[in-house]
Amino acid sequence: MGRLIGEMMNAGVLLDTGGVMQDGESFRMRRAGASVSLTDGPFTESKEVIGGFAVLQVQSKDEATAWTRRFLECAGDGLVELHEVSELS
Repeated sequence: MGRLIGEMMNAGVLLDTGGVMQDGESFRMRRAGASVSLTDGPFTESKEVIGGFAVLQVQSKDEATAWTRRFLECAGDGLVELHEVSELS
């Protein structure tokens, strides 16, 4: 994994990465009309775990999927969600 992260940094595509504390404080905020509610975690009913994130700057969906495929080869079985992020100007 360290080698892949190094390659991403050398290629100039890795902007940020980090882990999510599994035992850290968490909460959810939900807005419905004028009402905003706050629910403290942990959320034991959740069957999915977000272990971390990476922000990549790539030129295409193909490039994003190629890097992600390499990540999964290092990480093993699992699920990765890819989201396009828009830049504010």
